[in-house]
Amino acid sequence: MSLKPGETLDDLTRDGMKVIQSKKGYRFSMDSVLLAHFADVNPEDEVLDLGCGCGVISFLLAGREPSCRITGLEIQPELADRARRGAECNGVAHRMDVINGDLRQAELFLGNRRFNLIVANPPFWRPGEGRPNPDREKLIARHEVESTLEDYIDAARRLLVSGGRLAMVHRADRLLEIANTCAEKSLALRRIRFIHPYINRDANLLLVEAVKGTKARVRVLPPLIVYNADGSYTEEILSIYSED
Repeated sequence: MSLKPGETLDDLTRDGMKVIQSKKGYRFSMDSVLLAHFADVNPEDEVLDLGCGCGVISFLLAGREPSCRITGLEIQPELADRARRGAECNGVAHRMDVINGDLRQAELFLGNRRFNLIVANPPFWRPGEGRPNPDREKLIARHEVESTLEDYIDAARRLLVSGGRLAMVHRADRLLEIANTCAEKSLALRRIRFIHPYINRDANLLLVEAVKGTKARVRVLPPLIVYNADGSYTEEILSIYSED
């Protein structure tokens, strides 16, 4: 496999998986790894990775469950191309499709296909929030310029089977918005896990699972701490990166 100018081939440290990334554009972060670990993927699941980027979450799920089939939907053509070539590099192209398209019009690309599991790492920042990046790839990945949190949740409502799951990573301070939007879209929160940079710091991120069309009792899981006091990764973070 040959890389295009300005690209790197990087190790995901799991299952021998690799990812093709831009040297200067969007590059994946820990959020994707934590979401892939959190998502409840079952044998034979049909999985949709909404806004799949360069394919990191898809590749990690494919490594965790060798019988699942995955579709990645990505609005940026350059990222979709990297995800497609990454699937070939990782030997999962036979059970992973990558589509370049807008999740707000997902049915145009997916027809009447429905999924058991949808994973999503949406842009964290609303219009006017944060610092918009001059790099277009980073801007679209991090800011709601192409699709909003509601767009992602509404796509999940339309594309999940009854009882299907949405697993998502997002900012902790948007929990109420996530909960309210899910309720409006007939998705019931089932699991929440807060991510704290340090044990004595407020949560900055959260992992959430919602289920379509059923009532669920919400489980608030133990907090996930990223760093020890000395700045090193905690044992749990190291185990997530090294697990088979």
